[in-house]
Amino acid sequence: MRLKHEKIRLVVTVPDDAIETQTPHNLPQVVIERAQAMLARMEEIQKAPTPPDDELPELTETQLGRIEVFALRDEIKGLRE
Repeated sequence: MRLKHEKIRLVVTVPDDAIETQTPHNLPQVVIERAQAMLARMEEIQKAPTPPDDELPELTETQLGRIEVFALRDEIKGLRE
């Protein structure tokens, strides 16, 4: 068989019942379940009400240090632009 063009478009139709698994990216079911549980937990955290400012705990030394580092990084990035 000789084709008229080097490139051709080929469409393959596979019925759903011919596919063995329909998991995203062929991941094991246990991985999908863990990901769904993590997503549900993240959504719970996002929906949780934040406490009033006067009820927030004091920042730790580690947290303050990280804030400084991020501020320094942003300052350095600003100098590059």
